[in-house]
Amino acid sequence: MKSYDCAIIGLGAVGSAAAFQLSKSGQKVIGFDKFSPPHTNGSSHGDTRITRQAIGEGSVYSPIALLSNAIWREIETQTGEDLFTACGGLLFGPRDVKTTQHRKVDFLGETIRAAEQYNVPHEVLDIDDLKRRFPQFCYEGNEFGYYEPGAGFLRPERCVQTQLELAKTLGATIHFDEAVLSIEPTGGDCGVRITTSSGEYFADAAVVSSGAWVQEFLPENLKKHFQVFRQVLFWFEVEGEASLFSKERFPVYIRLGHHSDDMFYGFPAIDGPNGGIKVAAEQFEEATSADNLQKEVSPSEIEAMVAHIKRYLPITNRCIRSAACLYTVTPDSDFVIDRLPDSPQIILASPCSGHGFKHSAGIGKLLSELVVRGETSLDISSFNLRRLT
Repeated sequence: MKSYDCAIIGLGAVGSAAAFQLSKSGQKVIGFDKFSPPHTNGSSHGDTRITRQAIGEGSVYSPIALLSNAIWREIETQTGEDLFTACGGLLFGPRDVKTTQHRKVDFLGETIRAAEQYNVPHEVLDIDDLKRRFPQFCYEGNEFGYYEPGAGFLRPERCVQTQLELAKTLGATIHFDEAVLSIEPTGGDCGVRITTSSGEYFADAAVVSSGAWVQEFLPENLKKHFQVFRQVLFWFEVEGEASLFSKERFPVYIRLGHHSDDMFYGFPAIDGPNGGIKVAAEQFEEATSADNLQKEVSPSEIEAMVAHIKRYLPITNRCIRSAACLYTVTPDSDFVIDRLPDSPQIILASPCSGHGFKHSAGIGKLLSELVVRGETSLDISSFNLRRLT
């Protein structure tokens, strides 16, 4: 029976990055996914994901985002792929409240403080600046904003596919359409037996990066701390001059309101006027499960989104297309990157709570360090499992 240095369960955003980085470090890697990534069943699809450098969810995140951006650029140089477009990023909201996002209070203020801490080039904009610089939006009159020229968007499907291809080139064994049924320690603090729909495999360590399927590999006392929520993405036709929404003139953005439910975010028209502009919000009220994702978006969901954003953005009622994806969320909306308490050879990696893709390349690097050296170059202590229990 073949044995490997590390097995990776789940080959989406984090798993593909870990497969690449571990293979790059000389590890003998095997990776499994129950589908064929990139696919539309989990959290790593939808054409674009926002990336930003100053992270309002907490200062611990910015170094990982900066590391990730460097890795994307290295991969682009190596492969010629177009993965990361720095079209600028705008965060804006009311000045009279401390806006909450991903359960973090004063999200805009924390973003500005992170930019100052990590020397991220940025501008703080008052309402007159916003109206002059970004007339595509309609404003209520009391907003202020944060603009980061180095922010932009990633192409998630390309990122996943490219890293998996690089991993295979470096010797990784990749198994698609093969579901992992169980991961069992073989005894002591080293070694795991992985049983799949096709057979058994052995490895010294395992990285569980299975996203919305994470509960399948958790002990009972941990499962309750991970919830899965369906999210919906929309592409709407633009009213008026479509060129105003090209990536040369329109940034990625997050619009914050007085309440967390007021938030929506979006992207420029990256596929020209016929492709529309992608917009989305977030919901954390109705949980679901990984195998019960309702992919079809209803007319009522489209109508609700139009009503939510039309007073702020000049869109028509025509939804060009839509999609659904999954967020796997912890109670505090922070990541988990930690060893399982009773099985330290199994590392649980990044249920990312809906803000993880921008960090995924860096997380892959940190996981490689954790497997190979037993420690990481960046502080990930706040992503421990103990805080949940």
